[in-house]
Amino acid sequence: MFHVGDTSSLEISVKETIGEIVRRHARTTPDAPALLAEGRAPLTYTGLARLMDRVQERLKAAGFGRGDRIATIGPNTAATAALIAGIMDGAVAVPMNPDLSLGEFVLYLRDLKVQAVAVDVGIDTAARAAARKIGLPLLEVECIAGDITGMIDIRSGPPAGTPARPGPAQPDDLALVLTTSGTTSHSKVVPVSHRQLVAKVARHAQAQKMRASDRCLNLMPLFHGHGLYTSLGATLFSGASVVTLPEFSVESFFRLIATLAPTWYTGSYTFHHAICAAALDHAAAIRESQLRFIKTGSGHLDPRIAETLETVFRAPVISTYASTETGYICGTPLPPAVRKPGTVGVSVDGRIAIMGPDDRLLAHGARGEVVVDSAGIFSGYENDAAANEKCFVDGWFRTGDEGIIDRDGYVTLTGRIKDIINRGGEKITPSEVDGALKDHPDVADAVTFPVPHATLGQEVAAAVVPAKGADLTDEVLSKFLRGRLAPFKVPRRFVIVDEIPTGPTGKIQRRNLAEAFGLVTDSSRAQPVAIDNRPATVLEAKLQRLWAEVLGLDRVGLNEDFFMLGGDSLQAVELFLRVEKELGRWLPRSVLFEAGTAARMAQRIEETAPSPCLVPIQPKGKSSPFFCVHDGNGQVLNYRDLSRFLGDAQPFYGIQCRGLDGEEEPLTRIDEMAAHYVREIKKVQPVGPYYLGGYSFGGRVAYVMAQHLRAAGDDVALLALIDTYSQVGERRVSTRDWFAHHRQRVKSLAPAQVPGYLWLRARNVTKTVYMTLRVKCFSNTWRFFESRGQPLPRILRCPVPANDMIRRSYRARPYDGDAVLFKAERYAWAHADQHDGWNYLIRGCLEIRPISGRHYEIMTQPHVQTLAKELSAALAKAQTTYPDPSASLQTVISL
Repeated sequence: MFHVGDTSSLEISVKETIGEIVRRHARTTPDAPALLAEGRAPLTYTGLARLMDRVQERLKAAGFGRGDRIATIGPNTAATAALIAGIMDGAVAVPMNPDLSLGEFVLYLRDLKVQAVAVDVGIDTAARAAARKIGLPLLEVECIAGDITGMIDIRSGPPAGTPARPGPAQPDDLALVLTTSGTTSHSKVVPVSHRQLVAKVARHAQAQKMRASDRCLNLMPLFHGHGLYTSLGATLFSGASVVTLPEFSVESFFRLIATLAPTWYTGSYTFHHAICAAALDHAAAIRESQLRFIKTGSGHLDPRIAETLETVFRAPVISTYASTETGYICGTPLPPAVRKPGTVGVSVDGRIAIMGPDDRLLAHGARGEVVVDSAGIFSGYENDAAANEKCFVDGWFRTGDEGIIDRDGYVTLTGRIKDIINRGGEKITPSEVDGALKDHPDVADAVTFPVPHATLGQEVAAAVVPAKGADLTDEVLSKFLRGRLAPFKVPRRFVIVDEIPTGPTGKIQRRNLAEAFGLVTDSSRAQPVAIDNRPATVLEAKLQRLWAEVLGLDRVGLNEDFFMLGGDSLQAVELFLRVEKELGRWLPRSVLFEAGTAARMAQRIEETAPSPCLVPIQPKGKSSPFFCVHDGNGQVLNYRDLSRFLGDAQPFYGIQCRGLDGEEEPLTRIDEMAAHYVREIKKVQPVGPYYLGGYSFGGRVAYVMAQHLRAAGDDVALLALIDTYSQVGERRVSTRDWFAHHRQRVKSLAPAQVPGYLWLRARNVTKTVYMTLRVKCFSNTWRFFESRGQPLPRILRCPVPANDMIRRSYRARPYDGDAVLFKAERYAWAHADQHDGWNYLIRGCLEIRPISGRHYEIMTQPHVQTLAKELSAALAKAQTTYPDPSASLQTVISL
């Protein structure tokens, strides 16, 4: 018997199935919410029980019943959660990653003995083609329109026959079939019965003292054991509710913290890093937080991140150690129990030990392999007698992890015995990637290995030996693998070598290859790090310390590149804020392109020359350069990913704002700004045709630059307006209509959601008032100093308010050329035609290319890949119309 929580006397028998547990909750607490989503009414346990009955009926009508394996493929939504629960109740759910390639789906579907494929009608996935290729029936899953969360129906073709075993599942029937990692040709298949599933999720619920009043915010995908066991399973077991984030972003996370008031959330360390980095910008949402604990799993979380999260949210971070085979192994206990930093906590029931190489259990404090008593939770891998013989010893399951258990039962993990690469919670089998690489006709040998990464934990790298006379590059190998492997499995770094290093015994040691090649980064290209043995200057030493703190590393070398150390844009912002605070020097974020090491940054700080306007983000390539103007913040670091996804053949220059370093006065008139930028780009490309663009505010500046260039007789081959608002013909919503709209929205919300919704509206109004006052104050101050012929004080040389002045005062004039508008899908209540004014302004051809995501998301993953693809197509189209000027001019590469 398992007990749930200190305050509950409810006892749950492991003889129940998940379906029976849901129906019992439907009888005892019929109106209790089970599945939640923003802006919709919850699906209650009564509703979920009825939905599971309907799914069972649909499966029966299609010819499927108990024991029949149905692959589930859908987005990370309540509908997919309901689908998995419903299929488990009447058949066997086989959750799969929608992003797998066609070849991977074929392997999965065949090797997992799938009998039908249930696919959400709203997603584009290779699963459909794979099902047709091997002759499996498709079950199309439709989300039912309405006010209730997670309502679905299933459409199928002609029935495959009468199910052999109709009716609800029994405790010894299979509930799930999962895989440990990779494709099934390398990974292991884990069948999970209802009895085992309930035992697994009960341990999760018991460890966290879960209550029916709890509400989980799940960040993990519903094809991972983490999402299935920890979030969905433990929630349904305890009669609580869960909301699943369809696509993670820090904005959506903090919005849901305020609007849906979860009592806990769970995710891998990649999510926690992002949340921690953005916490300072969401203080109001954090103050409203009702989290009683935060759960982390699927890899190690940096203790400093955990400590920061606990301080910020005023809730304990619970670190868990689990596996697909066994589920919960151990975890940090909830307060007031003792919590030991550096450990992964204790087991709930003591079913954990350390085993030596002679298969004997070791005493407390001894180092060895972590083993778990598998009774009742894991029977063995499917059709893999050799793996079972190796992994089980007297009922103990070998985890493949090395660790220590102290006298109090706290477990410390010291390393991995297995070779699996853990990339941000995604598990990759190196031998699978090896095999895919060796399929290339020009690859003689290949070995895949992990590279340490500051935020993902590990990144994938590969050493490749080319065939004699072959010329291999990163790009060739990446393109070859993309159609054969899921994107997260493709190595980010390739090392082209004559031979693979081996250890003293002649064996290849994957764990040592990153060190052998000097790789400590997540860069996609292996580059040697220049060694500088001289003592660091005082300034360099300070920068090394700041870099190490921001990147979460023990030390940073003088000549190690920021991005190659795993740095990203969020960490770059934090780094520059610290430099400004401790060193009193303002630097544009683009310094990381030209001075991406601590040594070069120190040199740049000591220089007195103003920062350049033009930033060569990617100056190589034979095509005409693309010049991209900064957004309202004046920076161009956010264009790094866009440039990277455009490829090495497309030169890309960012145009950053004047005055970012506080030395020069910012420009406050758009015509002066455009003229200045035109002079700068002509230093790189003296004659046209020109390819210009800009994101948001930058699109307006690029628009005026195009007018200046055409007035001077230059050709503008491409004017790219990246989600730029025209501010022409906007039909503003009246105050009365604004109030009426939000009054109607409040009426449609559940009572618990109203405070969060009103708080968000109040915050937006406050922000608008603040921005208006800031612009007015800056404008009046600027005019005061201008009227007296005096320079602005250094403290007022801020590009952001200067750009706000331009934004609010400039009104566009018609343009007689062509333009391409890359239009983001975004909510726009203030006025419905923020982009429509371009139809009146562009006298030539206006092409509109839709981009997934909201306005503030399209420069970030994954939306920036769509943007890059569309921009690349627009560049290619323009380049076929206008001749390449490279034959008649010499492009200046360096400024």
